[in-house]
Amino acid sequence: MAHQYHILNNGKPVGRPLSEDKSRLPKPIKLLAKGAHEDEIKWVLEGDHHGYIAKIRGDPTAPGSHHESNDKVFALLDDKEKAEKWIFEHVPQHGVNQYIILTHDRTRNWVAPKKEGEQIECHPLIILDPPQHSPDTVFELKKVE
Repeated sequence: MAHQYHILNNGKPVGRPLSEDKSRLPKPIKLLAKGAHEDEIKWVLEGDHHGYIAKIRGDPTAPGSHHESNDKVFALLDDKEKAEKWIFEHVPQHGVNQYIILTHDRTRNWVAPKKEGEQIECHPLIILDPPQHSPDTVFELKKVE
């Protein structure tokens, strides 16, 4: 079942800018400014609680490979079979529709950069006791009606 969503961090949309190089290289997923174009921020999530392929502008996403920076998130124009099956883990202590976004093996998670226009990172998961997550690792999922 596929649904359309906006993914936000601290109220700012996460997406794929319309202005990007025209190569077939993987495209960076970035923290964008409020008011970004709908095409830049509309995600399609396909899958179930075992993992979701997160697509933006028709292309699936994955952490960087040995070709790119391994600690960042990219949209794959080619090698789509390498798409990550992300785990969206609800963190109710942070509010309604708040999630951490983990790699399928649950070893790394998305981390938002400090500034708009910078790329979403994928860092080793840090578990605190009691469980808590820093604001740059918690993302809101808003269903697009």
